[in-house]
Amino acid sequence: MPTLSEEIVEEVQKRSASLEDLPGIRMVAISLGYTFVELNNGTMGVCFTPRSDSESCAHYPRAGTLAKKHILDLTELMLSPHPLEKSVGIAAVNAVSQMIMDHEPDHYRFSETDFLSLLPFGELRLKVGMVGNIGPFVPFLLTHASSLTIVDNNPSLFPGFQDGYVISKNIADLADVDVLIITGSSAAVGDFDQVIESAKSARFIGVVGPSAGWLPDPAFRRGVHAVAATKIIDISGARRAILEGGGTPHFIACGRKYTLMNQGESKL
Repeated sequence: MPTLSEEIVEEVQKRSASLEDLPGIRMVAISLGYTFVELNNGTMGVCFTPRSDSESCAHYPRAGTLAKKHILDLTELMLSPHPLEKSVGIAAVNAVSQMIMDHEPDHYRFSETDFLSLLPFGELRLKVGMVGNIGPFVPFLLTHASSLTIVDNNPSLFPGFQDGYVISKNIADLADVDVLIITGSSAAVGDFDQVIESAKSARFIGVVGPSAGWLPDPAFRRGVHAVAATKIIDISGARRAILEGGGTPHFIACGRKYTLMNQGESKL
């Protein structure tokens, strides 16, 4: 069975054929917090930049060549084993995905409902697992969930119970969660398929973050209920913030948040 990343790349490449023309690449940047691919038509795709373990000032051996490639060649880098190359591939996939979704607006159910409002708490106190530490979500989840487990490989986070929730490095700890929240950046730094497989009890799976701007169909086919991402509107503002080392808090105002619902799974 192909991986989620393989399916996403295949879907993007196949459906890009419906576009009249694919623009050239204006700029590729691998910055400290985020990577972006900017196209000549004013479309930008972004992705979290994984931590580099380079022991020199050079972090990517083929620097200077990426913007010379065809955009579809860049999308194939989503399958690369090189973390920085993979982030470029995801950013490229997100840029082309945005063009496809703009071209096929009737194919998707866009919602401006806040992602946290979609979580099926109601009168229930559910166990929540989160892959990637989304700090702004934590207070809400501690209020509404019976327990919260955050799986994150950030070396500055130490495993164990702290501040009302559990930090873990092991995705097996997601086995009994009712709600699974996956950061879009996990596609750049982890095994997305293994995460979903580990959360066998999850009744709701959501993917959220600027890195999750890819076509959602392959994720929906795997049982994901909602994908929440951001379309970059203010290209120059986002470019400036990312190149200056900024992260989501710095460029999120340059975009429009949206949520795509799995129409086979949700009545929203």
